[in-house]
Amino acid sequence: MSRIFPLSVVAIMFIIIVLPVLLARSCRHPASERPRAAERIPIPSPGGKIPILVFNHLSQQLVEMELEEYLVGVVAAEMPASFALEALKAQAIVARTYTVNKMRSFGGEGCTRNPGADICTDPAFCQAWESEEQSLSKWPEADARQYLDKLRRAVAQTAGKVVLHNGQTIDAVFHSNCGGQTENSEDVWLSARPYLRGKLCPYCDDTRWSQTEHVYTGAQFARQILPYVQAIPVSSAGQPLLGAAERSSSGRVSQLSVAGENISGRDFRSALQLPSTNFTWRFVGEQVIFTVRGHGHGVGLCQYGADGMARAGKTAREIIYYYYTEVTVNSLPR
Repeated sequence: MSRIFPLSVVAIMFIIIVLPVLLARSCRHPASERPRAAERIPIPSPGGKIPILVFNHLSQQLVEMELEEYLVGVVAAEMPASFALEALKAQAIVARTYTVNKMRSFGGEGCTRNPGADICTDPAFCQAWESEEQSLSKWPEADARQYLDKLRRAVAQTAGKVVLHNGQTIDAVFHSNCGGQTENSEDVWLSARPYLRGKLCPYCDDTRWSQTEHVYTGAQFARQILPYVQAIPVSSAGQPLLGAAERSSSGRVSQLSVAGENISGRDFRSALQLPSTNFTWRFVGEQVIFTVRGHGHGVGLCQYGADGMARAGKTAREIIYYYYTEVTVNSLPR
């Protein structure tokens, strides 16, 4: 009996304490598995349910979504979820305005690249968008749920709000980082929009993309720029043949000379895959080093600037009123 009693105690302790722990561990998901999408209460819109037809360029499918739910995926794809809430709210309002301008039910022309769609998910033609599963997978696991909740809060707290100029929704363009000054619309595109005026922006200083360097050898430069010029774009010594540049008031290159031929700043940026057209260069031997300020076209909302303003205590409305001239934020017209 003296041996049986201790064994019985051990067995009872195993059943009561150890076994539940082992069972709990066996039910856990593998460490590598990311959080999945959850069932959530739909975000209500003051104007009622507003359907939108979205062409997913990855799946090649046309999908109907609710506008506010679609916008959660846009904000997740277009702005870092680590940004301050007021910056995310400003992005939600701007993205909603951009979307409404395209929707055929509001008089827009839809996605001209994909007939039948109001908008597509290809950022080269419309706005970026990603599913909830994609968002949860890209974020650090410890932050994923709170990031998603914050994005949904940003959309919900601005539901139905758009940016208006003279009572009409604006062409609410935006970009990542202006490099210190946003740009007039006519210096990037053909049309001058009264609400898309260049502004000094100290709020994106010392952030990602505020200034970067990009190095090319003469051979790399020639290979990438050749489709845009007729002449050989490097000297016999292999040094890039770069001449005078014309610049906008913000310092962005509108056109420059390459081997005696003029090329637009936009084409030059595209050829060399530079973050923006706000660049200077210097030569080091056969290398050319480009110092680039900002990321994107520089018109409208500066996303990194919006985050800087939000962290300085500015509201979403104040951010929008800073980057867009003579506008109001109001309810979506029905």
